[in-house]
Amino acid sequence: MRGFELVKREDHWALYNEDGHKIAATLPGCNSKLSIKNCEAIANGYDLDEKIINHLEDNHIEASTKRVDVIKSLILEILGDKKFSEDDIINAHYQGVTDAPLYEVIQSLQQTEWDVEIEMESKDIDELRVGKGSFLKPNDIYKPKLDTNGCLILRRI
Repeated sequence: MRGFELVKREDHWALYNEDGHKIAATLPGCNSKLSIKNCEAIANGYDLDEKIINHLEDNHIEASTKRVDVIKSLILEILGDKKFSEDDIINAHYQGVTDAPLYEVIQSLQQTEWDVEIEMESKDIDELRVGKGSFLKPNDIYKPKLDTNGCLILRRI
């Protein structure tokens, strides 16, 4: 399903539909839950645990002996595409590139919204059974996919 926006707030993550209505969040008590780990992976563009596991498997490395080396190489890979360091921003600020307070400059450079889709899966036969004389619509055969904690699984688009 497309047309969703994941938004990072100061104290939680929220998912909005195309009409701007909140449909899920990481807040306790919310009917539809989001996984903080899934939201952070979308924001970062990667899931570090998944990257480590894949790297270990791809290179046939024993996890207990090489984990630190793998983490170091992955950190360099992840940070390799960053254009400006925090020091670069501070230096630019003090050299008069902007009149805005430093905190606002740093905050303005951080992305807080991402276009996402909800992963879907086919319903099982019991979920597909409808009343006599009813017809299934194409969207009726799919349901949102949930992780082991009952949270929606989102994917960045």
